[in-house]
Amino acid sequence: MATTTRRAWLRPPQLRTLDDQGERHATWLELFFDLVFVISIAEVVHTLEDYRSLGDFLGTAGLFVAVWWAWVGYTVYADRFDTDDLLHRVLVLAGMLAVIAMALSVHDALHGGAARFALTFVAVRGIVLLLNARARRHAAAARPLLNLYLTAFSIGASLWLVSVFVPEPARYVLWGVALVIELSAPWVGRHQIAKAPIHASHLVERFGLFTLIVLGESVISVAQGAADVDWTAATVAAAIGGFVAVACLWWLYFDRIDDGAIRSVLQGLTWNYAHLPLLAGLVSVAVGTEYAVIEAADGELQRSTALALGAGTALYLLATVVTGLAVRRTTDRVRWPALAAAALALAIGLAWPLELPLGLLLVLDLMLVVLVIVESAGRLRAAPAPGTEPL
Repeated sequence: MATTTRRAWLRPPQLRTLDDQGERHATWLELFFDLVFVISIAEVVHTLEDYRSLGDFLGTAGLFVAVWWAWVGYTVYADRFDTDDLLHRVLVLAGMLAVIAMALSVHDALHGGAARFALTFVAVRGIVLLLNARARRHAAAARPLLNLYLTAFSIGASLWLVSVFVPEPARYVLWGVALVIELSAPWVGRHQIAKAPIHASHLVERFGLFTLIVLGESVISVAQGAADVDWTAATVAAAIGGFVAVACLWWLYFDRIDDGAIRSVLQGLTWNYAHLPLLAGLVSVAVGTEYAVIEAADGELQRSTALALGAGTALYLLATVVTGLAVRRTTDRVRWPALAAAALALAIGLAWPLELPLGLLLVLDLMLVVLVIVESAGRLRAAPAPGTEPL
């Protein structure tokens, strides 16, 4: 009886993706886990709102990489090994507490709070290490890959911990080195990934859900900008323009998320990593839309706001092209309209007259709406006629 109870509560993690490649969706625990990253993304956006120099922007981009990578660590582990037993739930819930602490440390990480951010990130990574060490013990097929991951993650966490005792700016250099080591591990171990593959459809859904979280922050930014100013014709028009831009970005991503399929390890890695600039572009757009609404009341944009909107949109569009190429069929064409729109968006951010804030939003909206129409029409033309789908 005791043995049966123990087995019911504690089930060793097994490599689920070798034999189970059918339909699979996010678990309730995974969805609950994502909630703490709502806080993390919000804190990244708020940091960019308060610190808007080029150095702050680049530094915050680095913090965003760390936040995104923390989410990827838990998500990819759950994709392969999620057993949902008692120990797994306890560790994931502990990880959520660590992520909340990390999120609350983001705002001042580059302004006097670096040590606290480093320690909370170590806590986040430490729980991922425990999860992977447990899987290594029980899932022999994944052991070569997990040996690499555990080594890389341990070195990375050690560098983050050492950075607490190192003065700035060397501390930030250690953070960058640690992230490079960890981010390179899947590419170094790409041959071992074939023996411990991802569950492609599940991971596509998980990345889509995270993208929704960041898109949600963009919608909140539009509302926040409108809440901080008097409602005039200019500010209402700017808020509507900001929402239209975000809606188009949603359309361009989710209308194509099920196109093609991940057929190789290289495709999967390319698709996964292309989401980093895609999400960073969305964060930039979120900040830009909020300030565009606020500055529309004054009748003049700051160049940083124009760049956040234009360059963020360009980065997002370029990343969607890369994700599309990663899963494209040989008959698919390169998305030249999206590339042209990315170039135009960047030019707008760099050169648009700052005394025309509504004009910038109008031109961006017009460009994105046209791109949505062009891409939607192209997908309809490429779709097989009714009754001609292959069996």
